[in-house]
Amino acid sequence: MNNGRKECTFLWFIENYSYCWHKNGEYLDSPEFTADGFESTAWNLHLYPRGDEKEAEGYISIFLRRSRVDDGPLDFTVKHEMSVLATDGLSTRLHGKRTFMKGKGYGWTKFVQMDQILLHRKAGYLPQDTLSVRCKIWRGEGNVQEVKEIAARTRIGIEEISFLHLTESFSKLEPNEKKTLQLRSPSKKHGALTSSLYFIKDSSEGKVMVEITPSVKNQILAKCKLFLLDKSGKKIECGEADNRLDATRKDIQNLPLSLTRQAILNGKSDFLPEDNLSLSCECVFSTGVEYEKIERTLYGKPFVACSQIGNDVQSKGIYNAAQKLSACPSALDDLKAIYNNQLLTDVELKTKTKSFPAHKIWLCARSPVFKTMLTSDMREKNSNSIPIDDLEDDTVQQLLLFLYTDKLGKLCWESAFKLYYAGDKYQVEKLKVICSSFLVDNVSTASASELLLLADTHSDSDLKEAVEDFILKHEEQVFGSEEWKKLTEVNSELALKTMLLKYRGGDCEGTG
Repeated sequence: MNNGRKECTFLWFIENYSYCWHKNGEYLDSPEFTADGFESTAWNLHLYPRGDEKEAEGYISIFLRRSRVDDGPLDFTVKHEMSVLATDGLSTRLHGKRTFMKGKGYGWTKFVQMDQILLHRKAGYLPQDTLSVRCKIWRGEGNVQEVKEIAARTRIGIEEISFLHLTESFSKLEPNEKKTLQLRSPSKKHGALTSSLYFIKDSSEGKVMVEITPSVKNQILAKCKLFLLDKSGKKIECGEADNRLDATRKDIQNLPLSLTRQAILNGKSDFLPEDNLSLSCECVFSTGVEYEKIERTLYGKPFVACSQIGNDVQSKGIYNAAQKLSACPSALDDLKAIYNNQLLTDVELKTKTKSFPAHKIWLCARSPVFKTMLTSDMREKNSNSIPIDDLEDDTVQQLLLFLYTDKLGKLCWESAFKLYYAGDKYQVEKLKVICSSFLVDNVSTASASELLLLADTHSDSDLKEAVEDFILKHEEQVFGSEEWKKLTEVNSELALKTMLLKYRGGDCEGTG
C-alpha cells in the first residue's frame, strides 16, 4: 500500500513582494500545509527577503520547515525541490533530501541574489510585484500513486499617503527647531503620522531635513518623494528615497532636501510666498501581512490509474492546455529557426572577414539605427549590405542571435564588453542593460579601470556610478593597480575626477 511515489506541490504567491519590510534575519512564513501519504506531517516555508544571517545579506534565503506540533513520526525523510518561478521559464531551482525532525527546517541560505529578483530580472520574476515560490516534496520511487497541488497566497499590505506640509515663517526658523504636522490615517490600525521639518546648522548653507514618523511599528516607510511648490504651484523635485532594494533596509524616515536653507532663501521670491514653504510629500508604507490563506487544493489522479481509464468517458473532458501549449514553438522559436535556416534573407551584415545574412524588417524592428539605415536615403538602403568593420565575427553572430531570440549564450567578460559596445552603437537598450549588469556583477579591482573608461566613453551614467561605487569601496587595491596607472596615462582627467570622489564623499559624510 505504501509502494510508489507520493508527491505534493505547494505554490506560494506573495503579492507586493518588493514591500517586504524584513531586515536581515527576519522571515516571512507561508500558510501551513499537509498532504495525504505524508503520515500526518505538516509543513510551511520560511522566506528571508534579506537573508537569514549576516553572511547572506544581499540574498534571499528559503527553507522548508516541519511543524513542531504535527501528528507525524518524530523523524520523517522527504526529497524536496525549491523554485522561484519566472514568466520567461528561467526559474531558480535547487533540490535536496533531508530527514526532518519536528520543528526542524532545511533549505538554502544563499538561494538567489536580491538584485536578480528586484532589479535585473524584475519583469520575469515579479509580474505585478508578485513573487511565485514553488516547493515540491515527495517520497518513494516508481509510479506516482498520490498527487496533490496546493496554492496559497500572502499579500503584503501597502498604504500610499500624500500630504502638503506648510511651514510658516520659514526664514525665522532656528537650527533644529521642528515645524510639525500630524496626520491621521483613515485606517484605524495604522494610527497617526507625524511630519517634521527642520534644518541643521552644519554649515553656512543649512541642510533642510524632513522627518516622517508613523505611530505604529508595523507601518514602515518604503518610498518617499518630496516636491517643493513654487509660487505658481509648480512641483520641483527636491528629495527621494526608496529602501526596497537595500540589503540592510536603510531607515529613510529622515530625508534631506536637495535644496539647502540658503538656496531656498536665495530663491524666496519663487519658493517663499509670504515666507511660507510648501512641501508636497508622497509616501508609500509597508503595513505588514494583510492577507494569507490557502486558496486552492487540487487532487490529481494517480498516473497508473489514468493509464487504466483509457477511453473512459471521464477522461474525455480532460484537456491539458498547458501541456499542449508547452509543446508548441513560441514566436521566438520560429524566428530563430528562420534565422538559422537563412530563409528569405534580404540584407547582409559584413565584417572584415565574413557576411551574415539577415532580414531588413527584423533589423528595423529591433534597432533604431538599422531602421534609419534601411529606410532613409542612405547607401545601405540600396546596396542591401551593411558594413560592420569595427565588430568581430563572434560579436556580430551573438548580436544577431539576440536580435532574433532575445537571448544570449554564456557571457564572459570579453564578450559582454564587446556586446555592450554593439548594443550602444545600434541602440539595442535591452542588450546594453544585460551586458552592463553582467559587467557590474563581475567587475574586479583589476578590471574596474577598463569598465570605468567604457562607461565614460559611452556616457552611461548608471554604469559609471556603479563602477565608481565599486572603486571607492576597493580604493586601495584599484588605485594601486597597474591598470589604474594605465588609465591615468590614457585619460588622466577621468582618473583624477574619480579619485576626487573619495574626498567629496568624505566632506558630505562629515557634515551630515
